[in-house]
Amino acid sequence: MNNPHLTPELIRWLHTKNALLALTPKYISIQSQEIWRGQYFSRTGWSAHAPWGASLQWIGENFRKAITTSEYFNDPTAPTVDVTAFRAMEPESKTRRLAFEADIVATYGYKKNEDIGLRCDLLFSEWHYLIDDVVILDATKRMPGGHRAWPEDKKYQDKRVHVPLSVTDEELGLAIRDAFSRCEAPGRQKINWPREEDG
Repeated sequence: MNNPHLTPELIRWLHTKNALLALTPKYISIQSQEIWRGQYFSRTGWSAHAPWGASLQWIGENFRKAITTSEYFNDPTAPTVDVTAFRAMEPESKTRRLAFEADIVATYGYKKNEDIGLRCDLLFSEWHYLIDDVVILDATKRMPGGHRAWPEDKKYQDKRVHVPLSVTDEELGLAIRDAFSRCEAPGRQKINWPREEDG
């Protein structure tokens, strides 16, 4: 596809690795993702969960594994993804995601998969791995039926945390905890990792 806007620099920037982090009153989970013009549970990448009080070292170590094993399957110069490969990916991704969720249900005493997202805070993360080693952690706000990240605008920069992967696992975990403290919940609901000054 001959698109004059797709410079070599932009194509490099479009290549990302992603991981999704979820925090509830019971557990934290970290999921590696595949990128196909959208994000899907990785068939081969690292995903893990632990009780809410997991150490910063555990969080950082497992996030590093998840983000580095994420895979980018897009071709920015093509009009669509490889349809055959995409159709083969979908059921495999879904099967692995459901098994991961079922393990969370069994481990933390939930009744069904749909319950594991109750009172959940999410972090979206992306790494422009062909550009540098900096991961961007995006806090979200709980909304009816889902979560929303803030627009990429200067006035919302406090909702994003930038951290290089060259830091230690504990420092990476601390950055993730900081990002979770920037999430928001509606009404009288509270986020699961408030800033210390907020109580």
